[in-house]
Amino acid sequence: LLSHFPALEQAPVIVIPAGEAHKNIDACTYIWQQLLQKQADIHSLLLCLGGGVVCDMGGFTAATYKRGIRHVLIPTTLMAQVDAAIGGKTGINFLQAKNQIGIHAPSTATCLLPYFMDSLPEQEVLSGYAEMLKHGLIADSCYWQQLISIPDTSHITHADYIQQSVHIKTQICLADPYDRGERRKLNFGHTIGHAIEAYALQHNTPLTHGHAVALGCVAECYISALKGYMLQTDVHHIKQVFRQWYPAPAIPEQQYDNIIQLMQYDKKRQHTHLNCSLLKGIGECIVNQQISREEIIEALRYCLG
Repeated sequence: LLSHFPALEQAPVIVIPAGEAHKNIDACTYIWQQLLQKQADIHSLLLCLGGGVVCDMGGFTAATYKRGIRHVLIPTTLMAQVDAAIGGKTGINFLQAKNQIGIHAPSTATCLLPYFMDSLPEQEVLSGYAEMLKHGLIADSCYWQQLISIPDTSHITHADYIQQSVHIKTQICLADPYDRGERRKLNFGHTIGHAIEAYALQHNTPLTHGHAVALGCVAECYISALKGYMLQTDVHHIKQVFRQWYPAPAIPEQQYDNIIQLMQYDKKRQHTHLNCSLLKGIGECIVNQQISREEIIEALRYCLG
């Protein structure tokens, strides 16, 4: 990394603990304190080196410190390279609900350095792969077919696949930078997936973000079929693809209402209505679709069963 950024050798370093459990206001307070103590001013530049948590939280702390300083993202995980570092969203979790506090703050630059992929454990590769599969489902059926033809995890981090995911997400974000319509396609799999992720974190059985999104994709495909948007055969195919890499966690059915309660924090909710992004076949996504408790229960039975 120093060969790309030699000035880093002299730069003050702020280190935060790894993991989604630390993506909170306490960690932000620590970063702000460190910036003050190290005398960072409005001309300072915050380099955010790490995975999705660092990209989300680093961008947020930079955007709010002294009303905003520049930041550069250097994502070191597949998830961060294809998702968290793209699009200008920042945020932290609050009261165990995902990404409740944040701001739109595009980075000054984002550096995708492929050699970081060489050291990733398989679990981290699979976490990013789930978002890549989602990109194919919502926007490009040919890309979906390419991804599901990958023979093993060693091929997932190929630069061509990363580039295609970055292109899909970038084009959607440019069309709707403030998440008013088109960009909500990227939330496919996340309405239910975020709630499953938050539930697992509450019960000290954390899932990677990608694992939770994979479960959410299967559940929201099932609701798409319930509403007549998709063929059930396509839903079954999608479930088989995801189940190969992302097993269903053991969550008792009596806990499904707790998961639904966590969905009330979803940013797409309007008053008492839960909205969701759904599919109209592989490669086509529709946004702002109202879903019911009964549909969610059925979908949880399907994706967790």
